[in-house]
Amino acid sequence: MERELIGTGSVWETDYPYTKGARAPWTPICKVKIPGANLIFIAGQVAYDDRGRIVVPDSMKAQAELAYANLKHALGAAGAKASDIVCERIYVVKEHMHHFMTRGARIRDKWFADNGVPNDKLPPMTLLGVARLSHLDLVLEVEVIAVTEA
Repeated sequence: MERELIGTGSVWETDYPYTKGARAPWTPICKVKIPGANLIFIAGQVAYDDRGRIVVPDSMKAQAELAYANLKHALGAAGAKASDIVCERIYVVKEHMHHFMTRGARIRDKWFADNGVPNDKLPPMTLLGVARLSHLDLVLEVEVIAVTEA
């Protein structure tokens, strides 16, 4: 089994490393090569633009759209696409859970449809309510596992 860490070129990977005690780049994607397949683990995608700024604090719609755009970019960096996603986990700040159910879920479904995944082929999804995310202005975070042929 071979493991490859993949970056997307985001400012967060170089300017805000997560490795304590070292200035090592943080990589949001891990691809595990096993016979016949690649398992791709994509860490939480949030509503940071390409300059590391949060887009529209407290807006579920704007943040969901950008988080899913960032997810598409991360999938592409790993050689995957939306139809390769086999599991999805979404973290929503508790007081915004209603907004996810009324707005965010529609954005999720539209994103999958726009990327070639019909409603009857959506991956299983776990929705978790959390006290907060890595920044007070963030309202949701999306992480996935994808599988591609080796």
